[in-house]
Amino acid sequence: MQRVSDWLRDNPEGREQLAEIQRCLEPLEQCDDVVDGPDFDGPSEDLLARTLAAIPDGIPPMGEASDGPARPPAPVMLTDVDLSGEAGAGGNRWNMMDSIGGLLSVATLLALLLPTIAAGRFEARKVACEDRLRRNWNALMQYVYRSEHGRLPEVAESGPEAFAGMFAVRLADAGLLDEPELRWCPSADLPAISPVGDSTLAEPTSVALSTLPSVQSLHQMSVNELKQVQQLAGGHYAYTLGVIGDQGFSSPRFEARASFAVMSDAPLGPASHADDPGKLRFSHSGQGINVLYEDGSIRFIRAEALDSMPDHPLFNHLGASEAGVNIDDASLSPSWRPPFTISVQR
Repeated sequence: MQRVSDWLRDNPEGREQLAEIQRCLEPLEQCDDVVDGPDFDGPSEDLLARTLAAIPDGIPPMGEASDGPARPPAPVMLTDVDLSGEAGAGGNRWNMMDSIGGLLSVATLLALLLPTIAAGRFEARKVACEDRLRRNWNALMQYVYRSEHGRLPEVAESGPEAFAGMFAVRLADAGLLDEPELRWCPSADLPAISPVGDSTLAEPTSVALSTLPSVQSLHQMSVNELKQVQQLAGGHYAYTLGVIGDQGFSSPRFEARASFAVMSDAPLGPASHADDPGKLRFSHSGQGINVLYEDGSIRFIRAEALDSMPDHPLFNHLGASEAGVNIDDASLSPSWRPPFTISVQR
């Protein structure tokens, strides 16, 4: 302030400019008196609207006016971004934390989705297997209606026809099993077949995934061919070995029983007795088996529940993988197994 005073004292032109400024400010002092007075009611309600209406069109709301058309902002190019890591340790730290956060998010998402996907795949295959069992049941019913005694397809006590998969051969021979995929469960892998057999036979007798031999041709096969047929004819499914009734061993008579198992997913293990359940392995991710009952119902039985069933579908009442010991004793076995351990299969 002392410098300003000294300058005004030594500069007459400055004193004249100061006097002119004071004269210009006198109206503002009068306005202050009005504003501070009791009669001042504040700005009118339409002040904002009148102010906006007085602004000429074309004036930009921000920045300086330009004679030419407005230019869009320049795009940010990849070359403008500093990727060299020279922006400082803080930027690198945040980039690393973002990457870790993204990886954790993906891992969490996968942890949530993978069990759902696996469960959906398991359920879809289980339902497809049920559908194939149901179509096999339809073929069995047609066979029963054509049978003189109303019995299910027979497994012989001994000889070339003494194996559980004989049901598929009899159904195919009767023209009731024209779709080869009905023998294979979607939850299990198809077996690899090695070519065997005698090329001099009148008809091809080695079993394939899509064809089955006739009943008559079983008696003309070599030992190796017959063994292959017995192993693969029934596909992935187990079938009833038969029952022992008043008249001895025979195929079960059809009675539409809800408790008598007719077919199921075949176990993958070699267990031949109920006392050795540790060797039993199952398809459907090892969780259990689909079981087809005589009345046409299909139930999925968990592996841990099999031993607590009144009639174990895979063993007879004596705990053996042989024919049932009475007419209500269901005992299902894979394609290759005979009705009795002493049965001769050739």
